Amino acid sequence: MPEPIEQVNVMLEGRMPHLRQEVAQLSAAPRRFKAKDGLIYEILYRNKAVHELDLNLGTVVFANADTPAKAESIIDSAWAARAAVLAVTKAKVFNQPRLQNLIQAMGPTTRFGMVVEDEPDKITLAKVEATLKEWIPVWSRVFHSKDKDHSPYLAIRHRLSDETNGRLDAGKIARLFGLSMAEMGTLCGVSKQSVHANPTSKGIQEKLEPLVKAARGVLWCGGDESKFKTWLNQPNPDFPEYEGRQLSPIDLIRMGHAQVIADKVQNLLTGNPA
Repeated sequence: MPEPIEQVNVMLEGRMPHLRQEVAQLSAAPRRFKAKDGLIYEILYRNKAVHELDLNLGTVVFANADTPAKAESIIDSAWAARAAVLAVTKAKVFNQPRLQNLIQAMGPTTRFGMVVEDEPDKITLAKVEATLKEWIPVWSRVFHSKDKDHSPYLAIRHRLSDETNGRLDAGKIARLFGLSMAEMGTLCGVSKQSVHANPTSKGIQEKLEPLVKAARGVLWCGGDESKFKTWLNQPNPDFPEYEGRQLSPIDLIRMGHAQVIADKVQNLLTGNPA
C-alpha cells in the first residue's frame, strides 16, 4: 500500500535573494521529502505576493524577519492567518524582550515558528527544507494531540516553563542540559527529593534563571539542540583549566557557575564572543 502524501505550498515573503534564485531554478514538479513524523510531503514553492495565494491550511508562508519591525508585523499577521507562518530572523532580533513576550503570548497551538540565522537574507533552500521537516510535524502534532512540546526554535523560556503555572521547570531544564535531578538539587540548594517532587517551586526560580539564560545557546546553534549539547560538553579554551584539564561549559555549570555560561551565551548571541 503506497504511503499517503501531504501537499504543502511554500510562499516566500521578504528579502531572500539567494533563496529566490534557487527556487526559480527548480523544475515545475513538486519536491518530495520525509518529515520527522515519517510522513511524505510534496512541496511547491511560490514567488508570489501574499494576496495572490490562497492562505489555507496547506500553505506555509516563509518570511524574512531580520528587523524588529518586520518580526512584529509577521507575528501580528500570524495571529489571524489560516496558513502556517515560519519566520527567519537574527539572534539579536529574536532575543529582544518585546519580541520574546509576543512569541510567548501566542500560545503553543499557534501555527507559527521562528528560525535563527546569522544572515536571514542569504538562507538556502537546503536550510528551508530542513526546517520544514522539523516544523510540519510540530504544527500537525499540536492540533491532533495533547502534546504541546515546542521545537527548539520557539522561545526558550516558554519551552522550559510549566504550562500551568508559567514557572521555570527544573525537570525540563535538567533534560536539556543532561543533568540529573540530584545535580539540579545541588545547583538549586535543595535535596534531590525536593526538586523532583516540586520542579517548579517558587523557592528555586532564582537559581534556575542563569540556566534558562544559558539555554539560549540553542538559538546561537541555529535551533539545533544536538549542536548545543556538543558545545556544552566540549572542553572550551575560553574558560580556565582546573586541576590540569580544560573545562567545558557543562563542567562550569556543575561547579555552580551557570551565570558564567549565561554571560558567555549572551556575548555569542550579540556578536561579542569575548
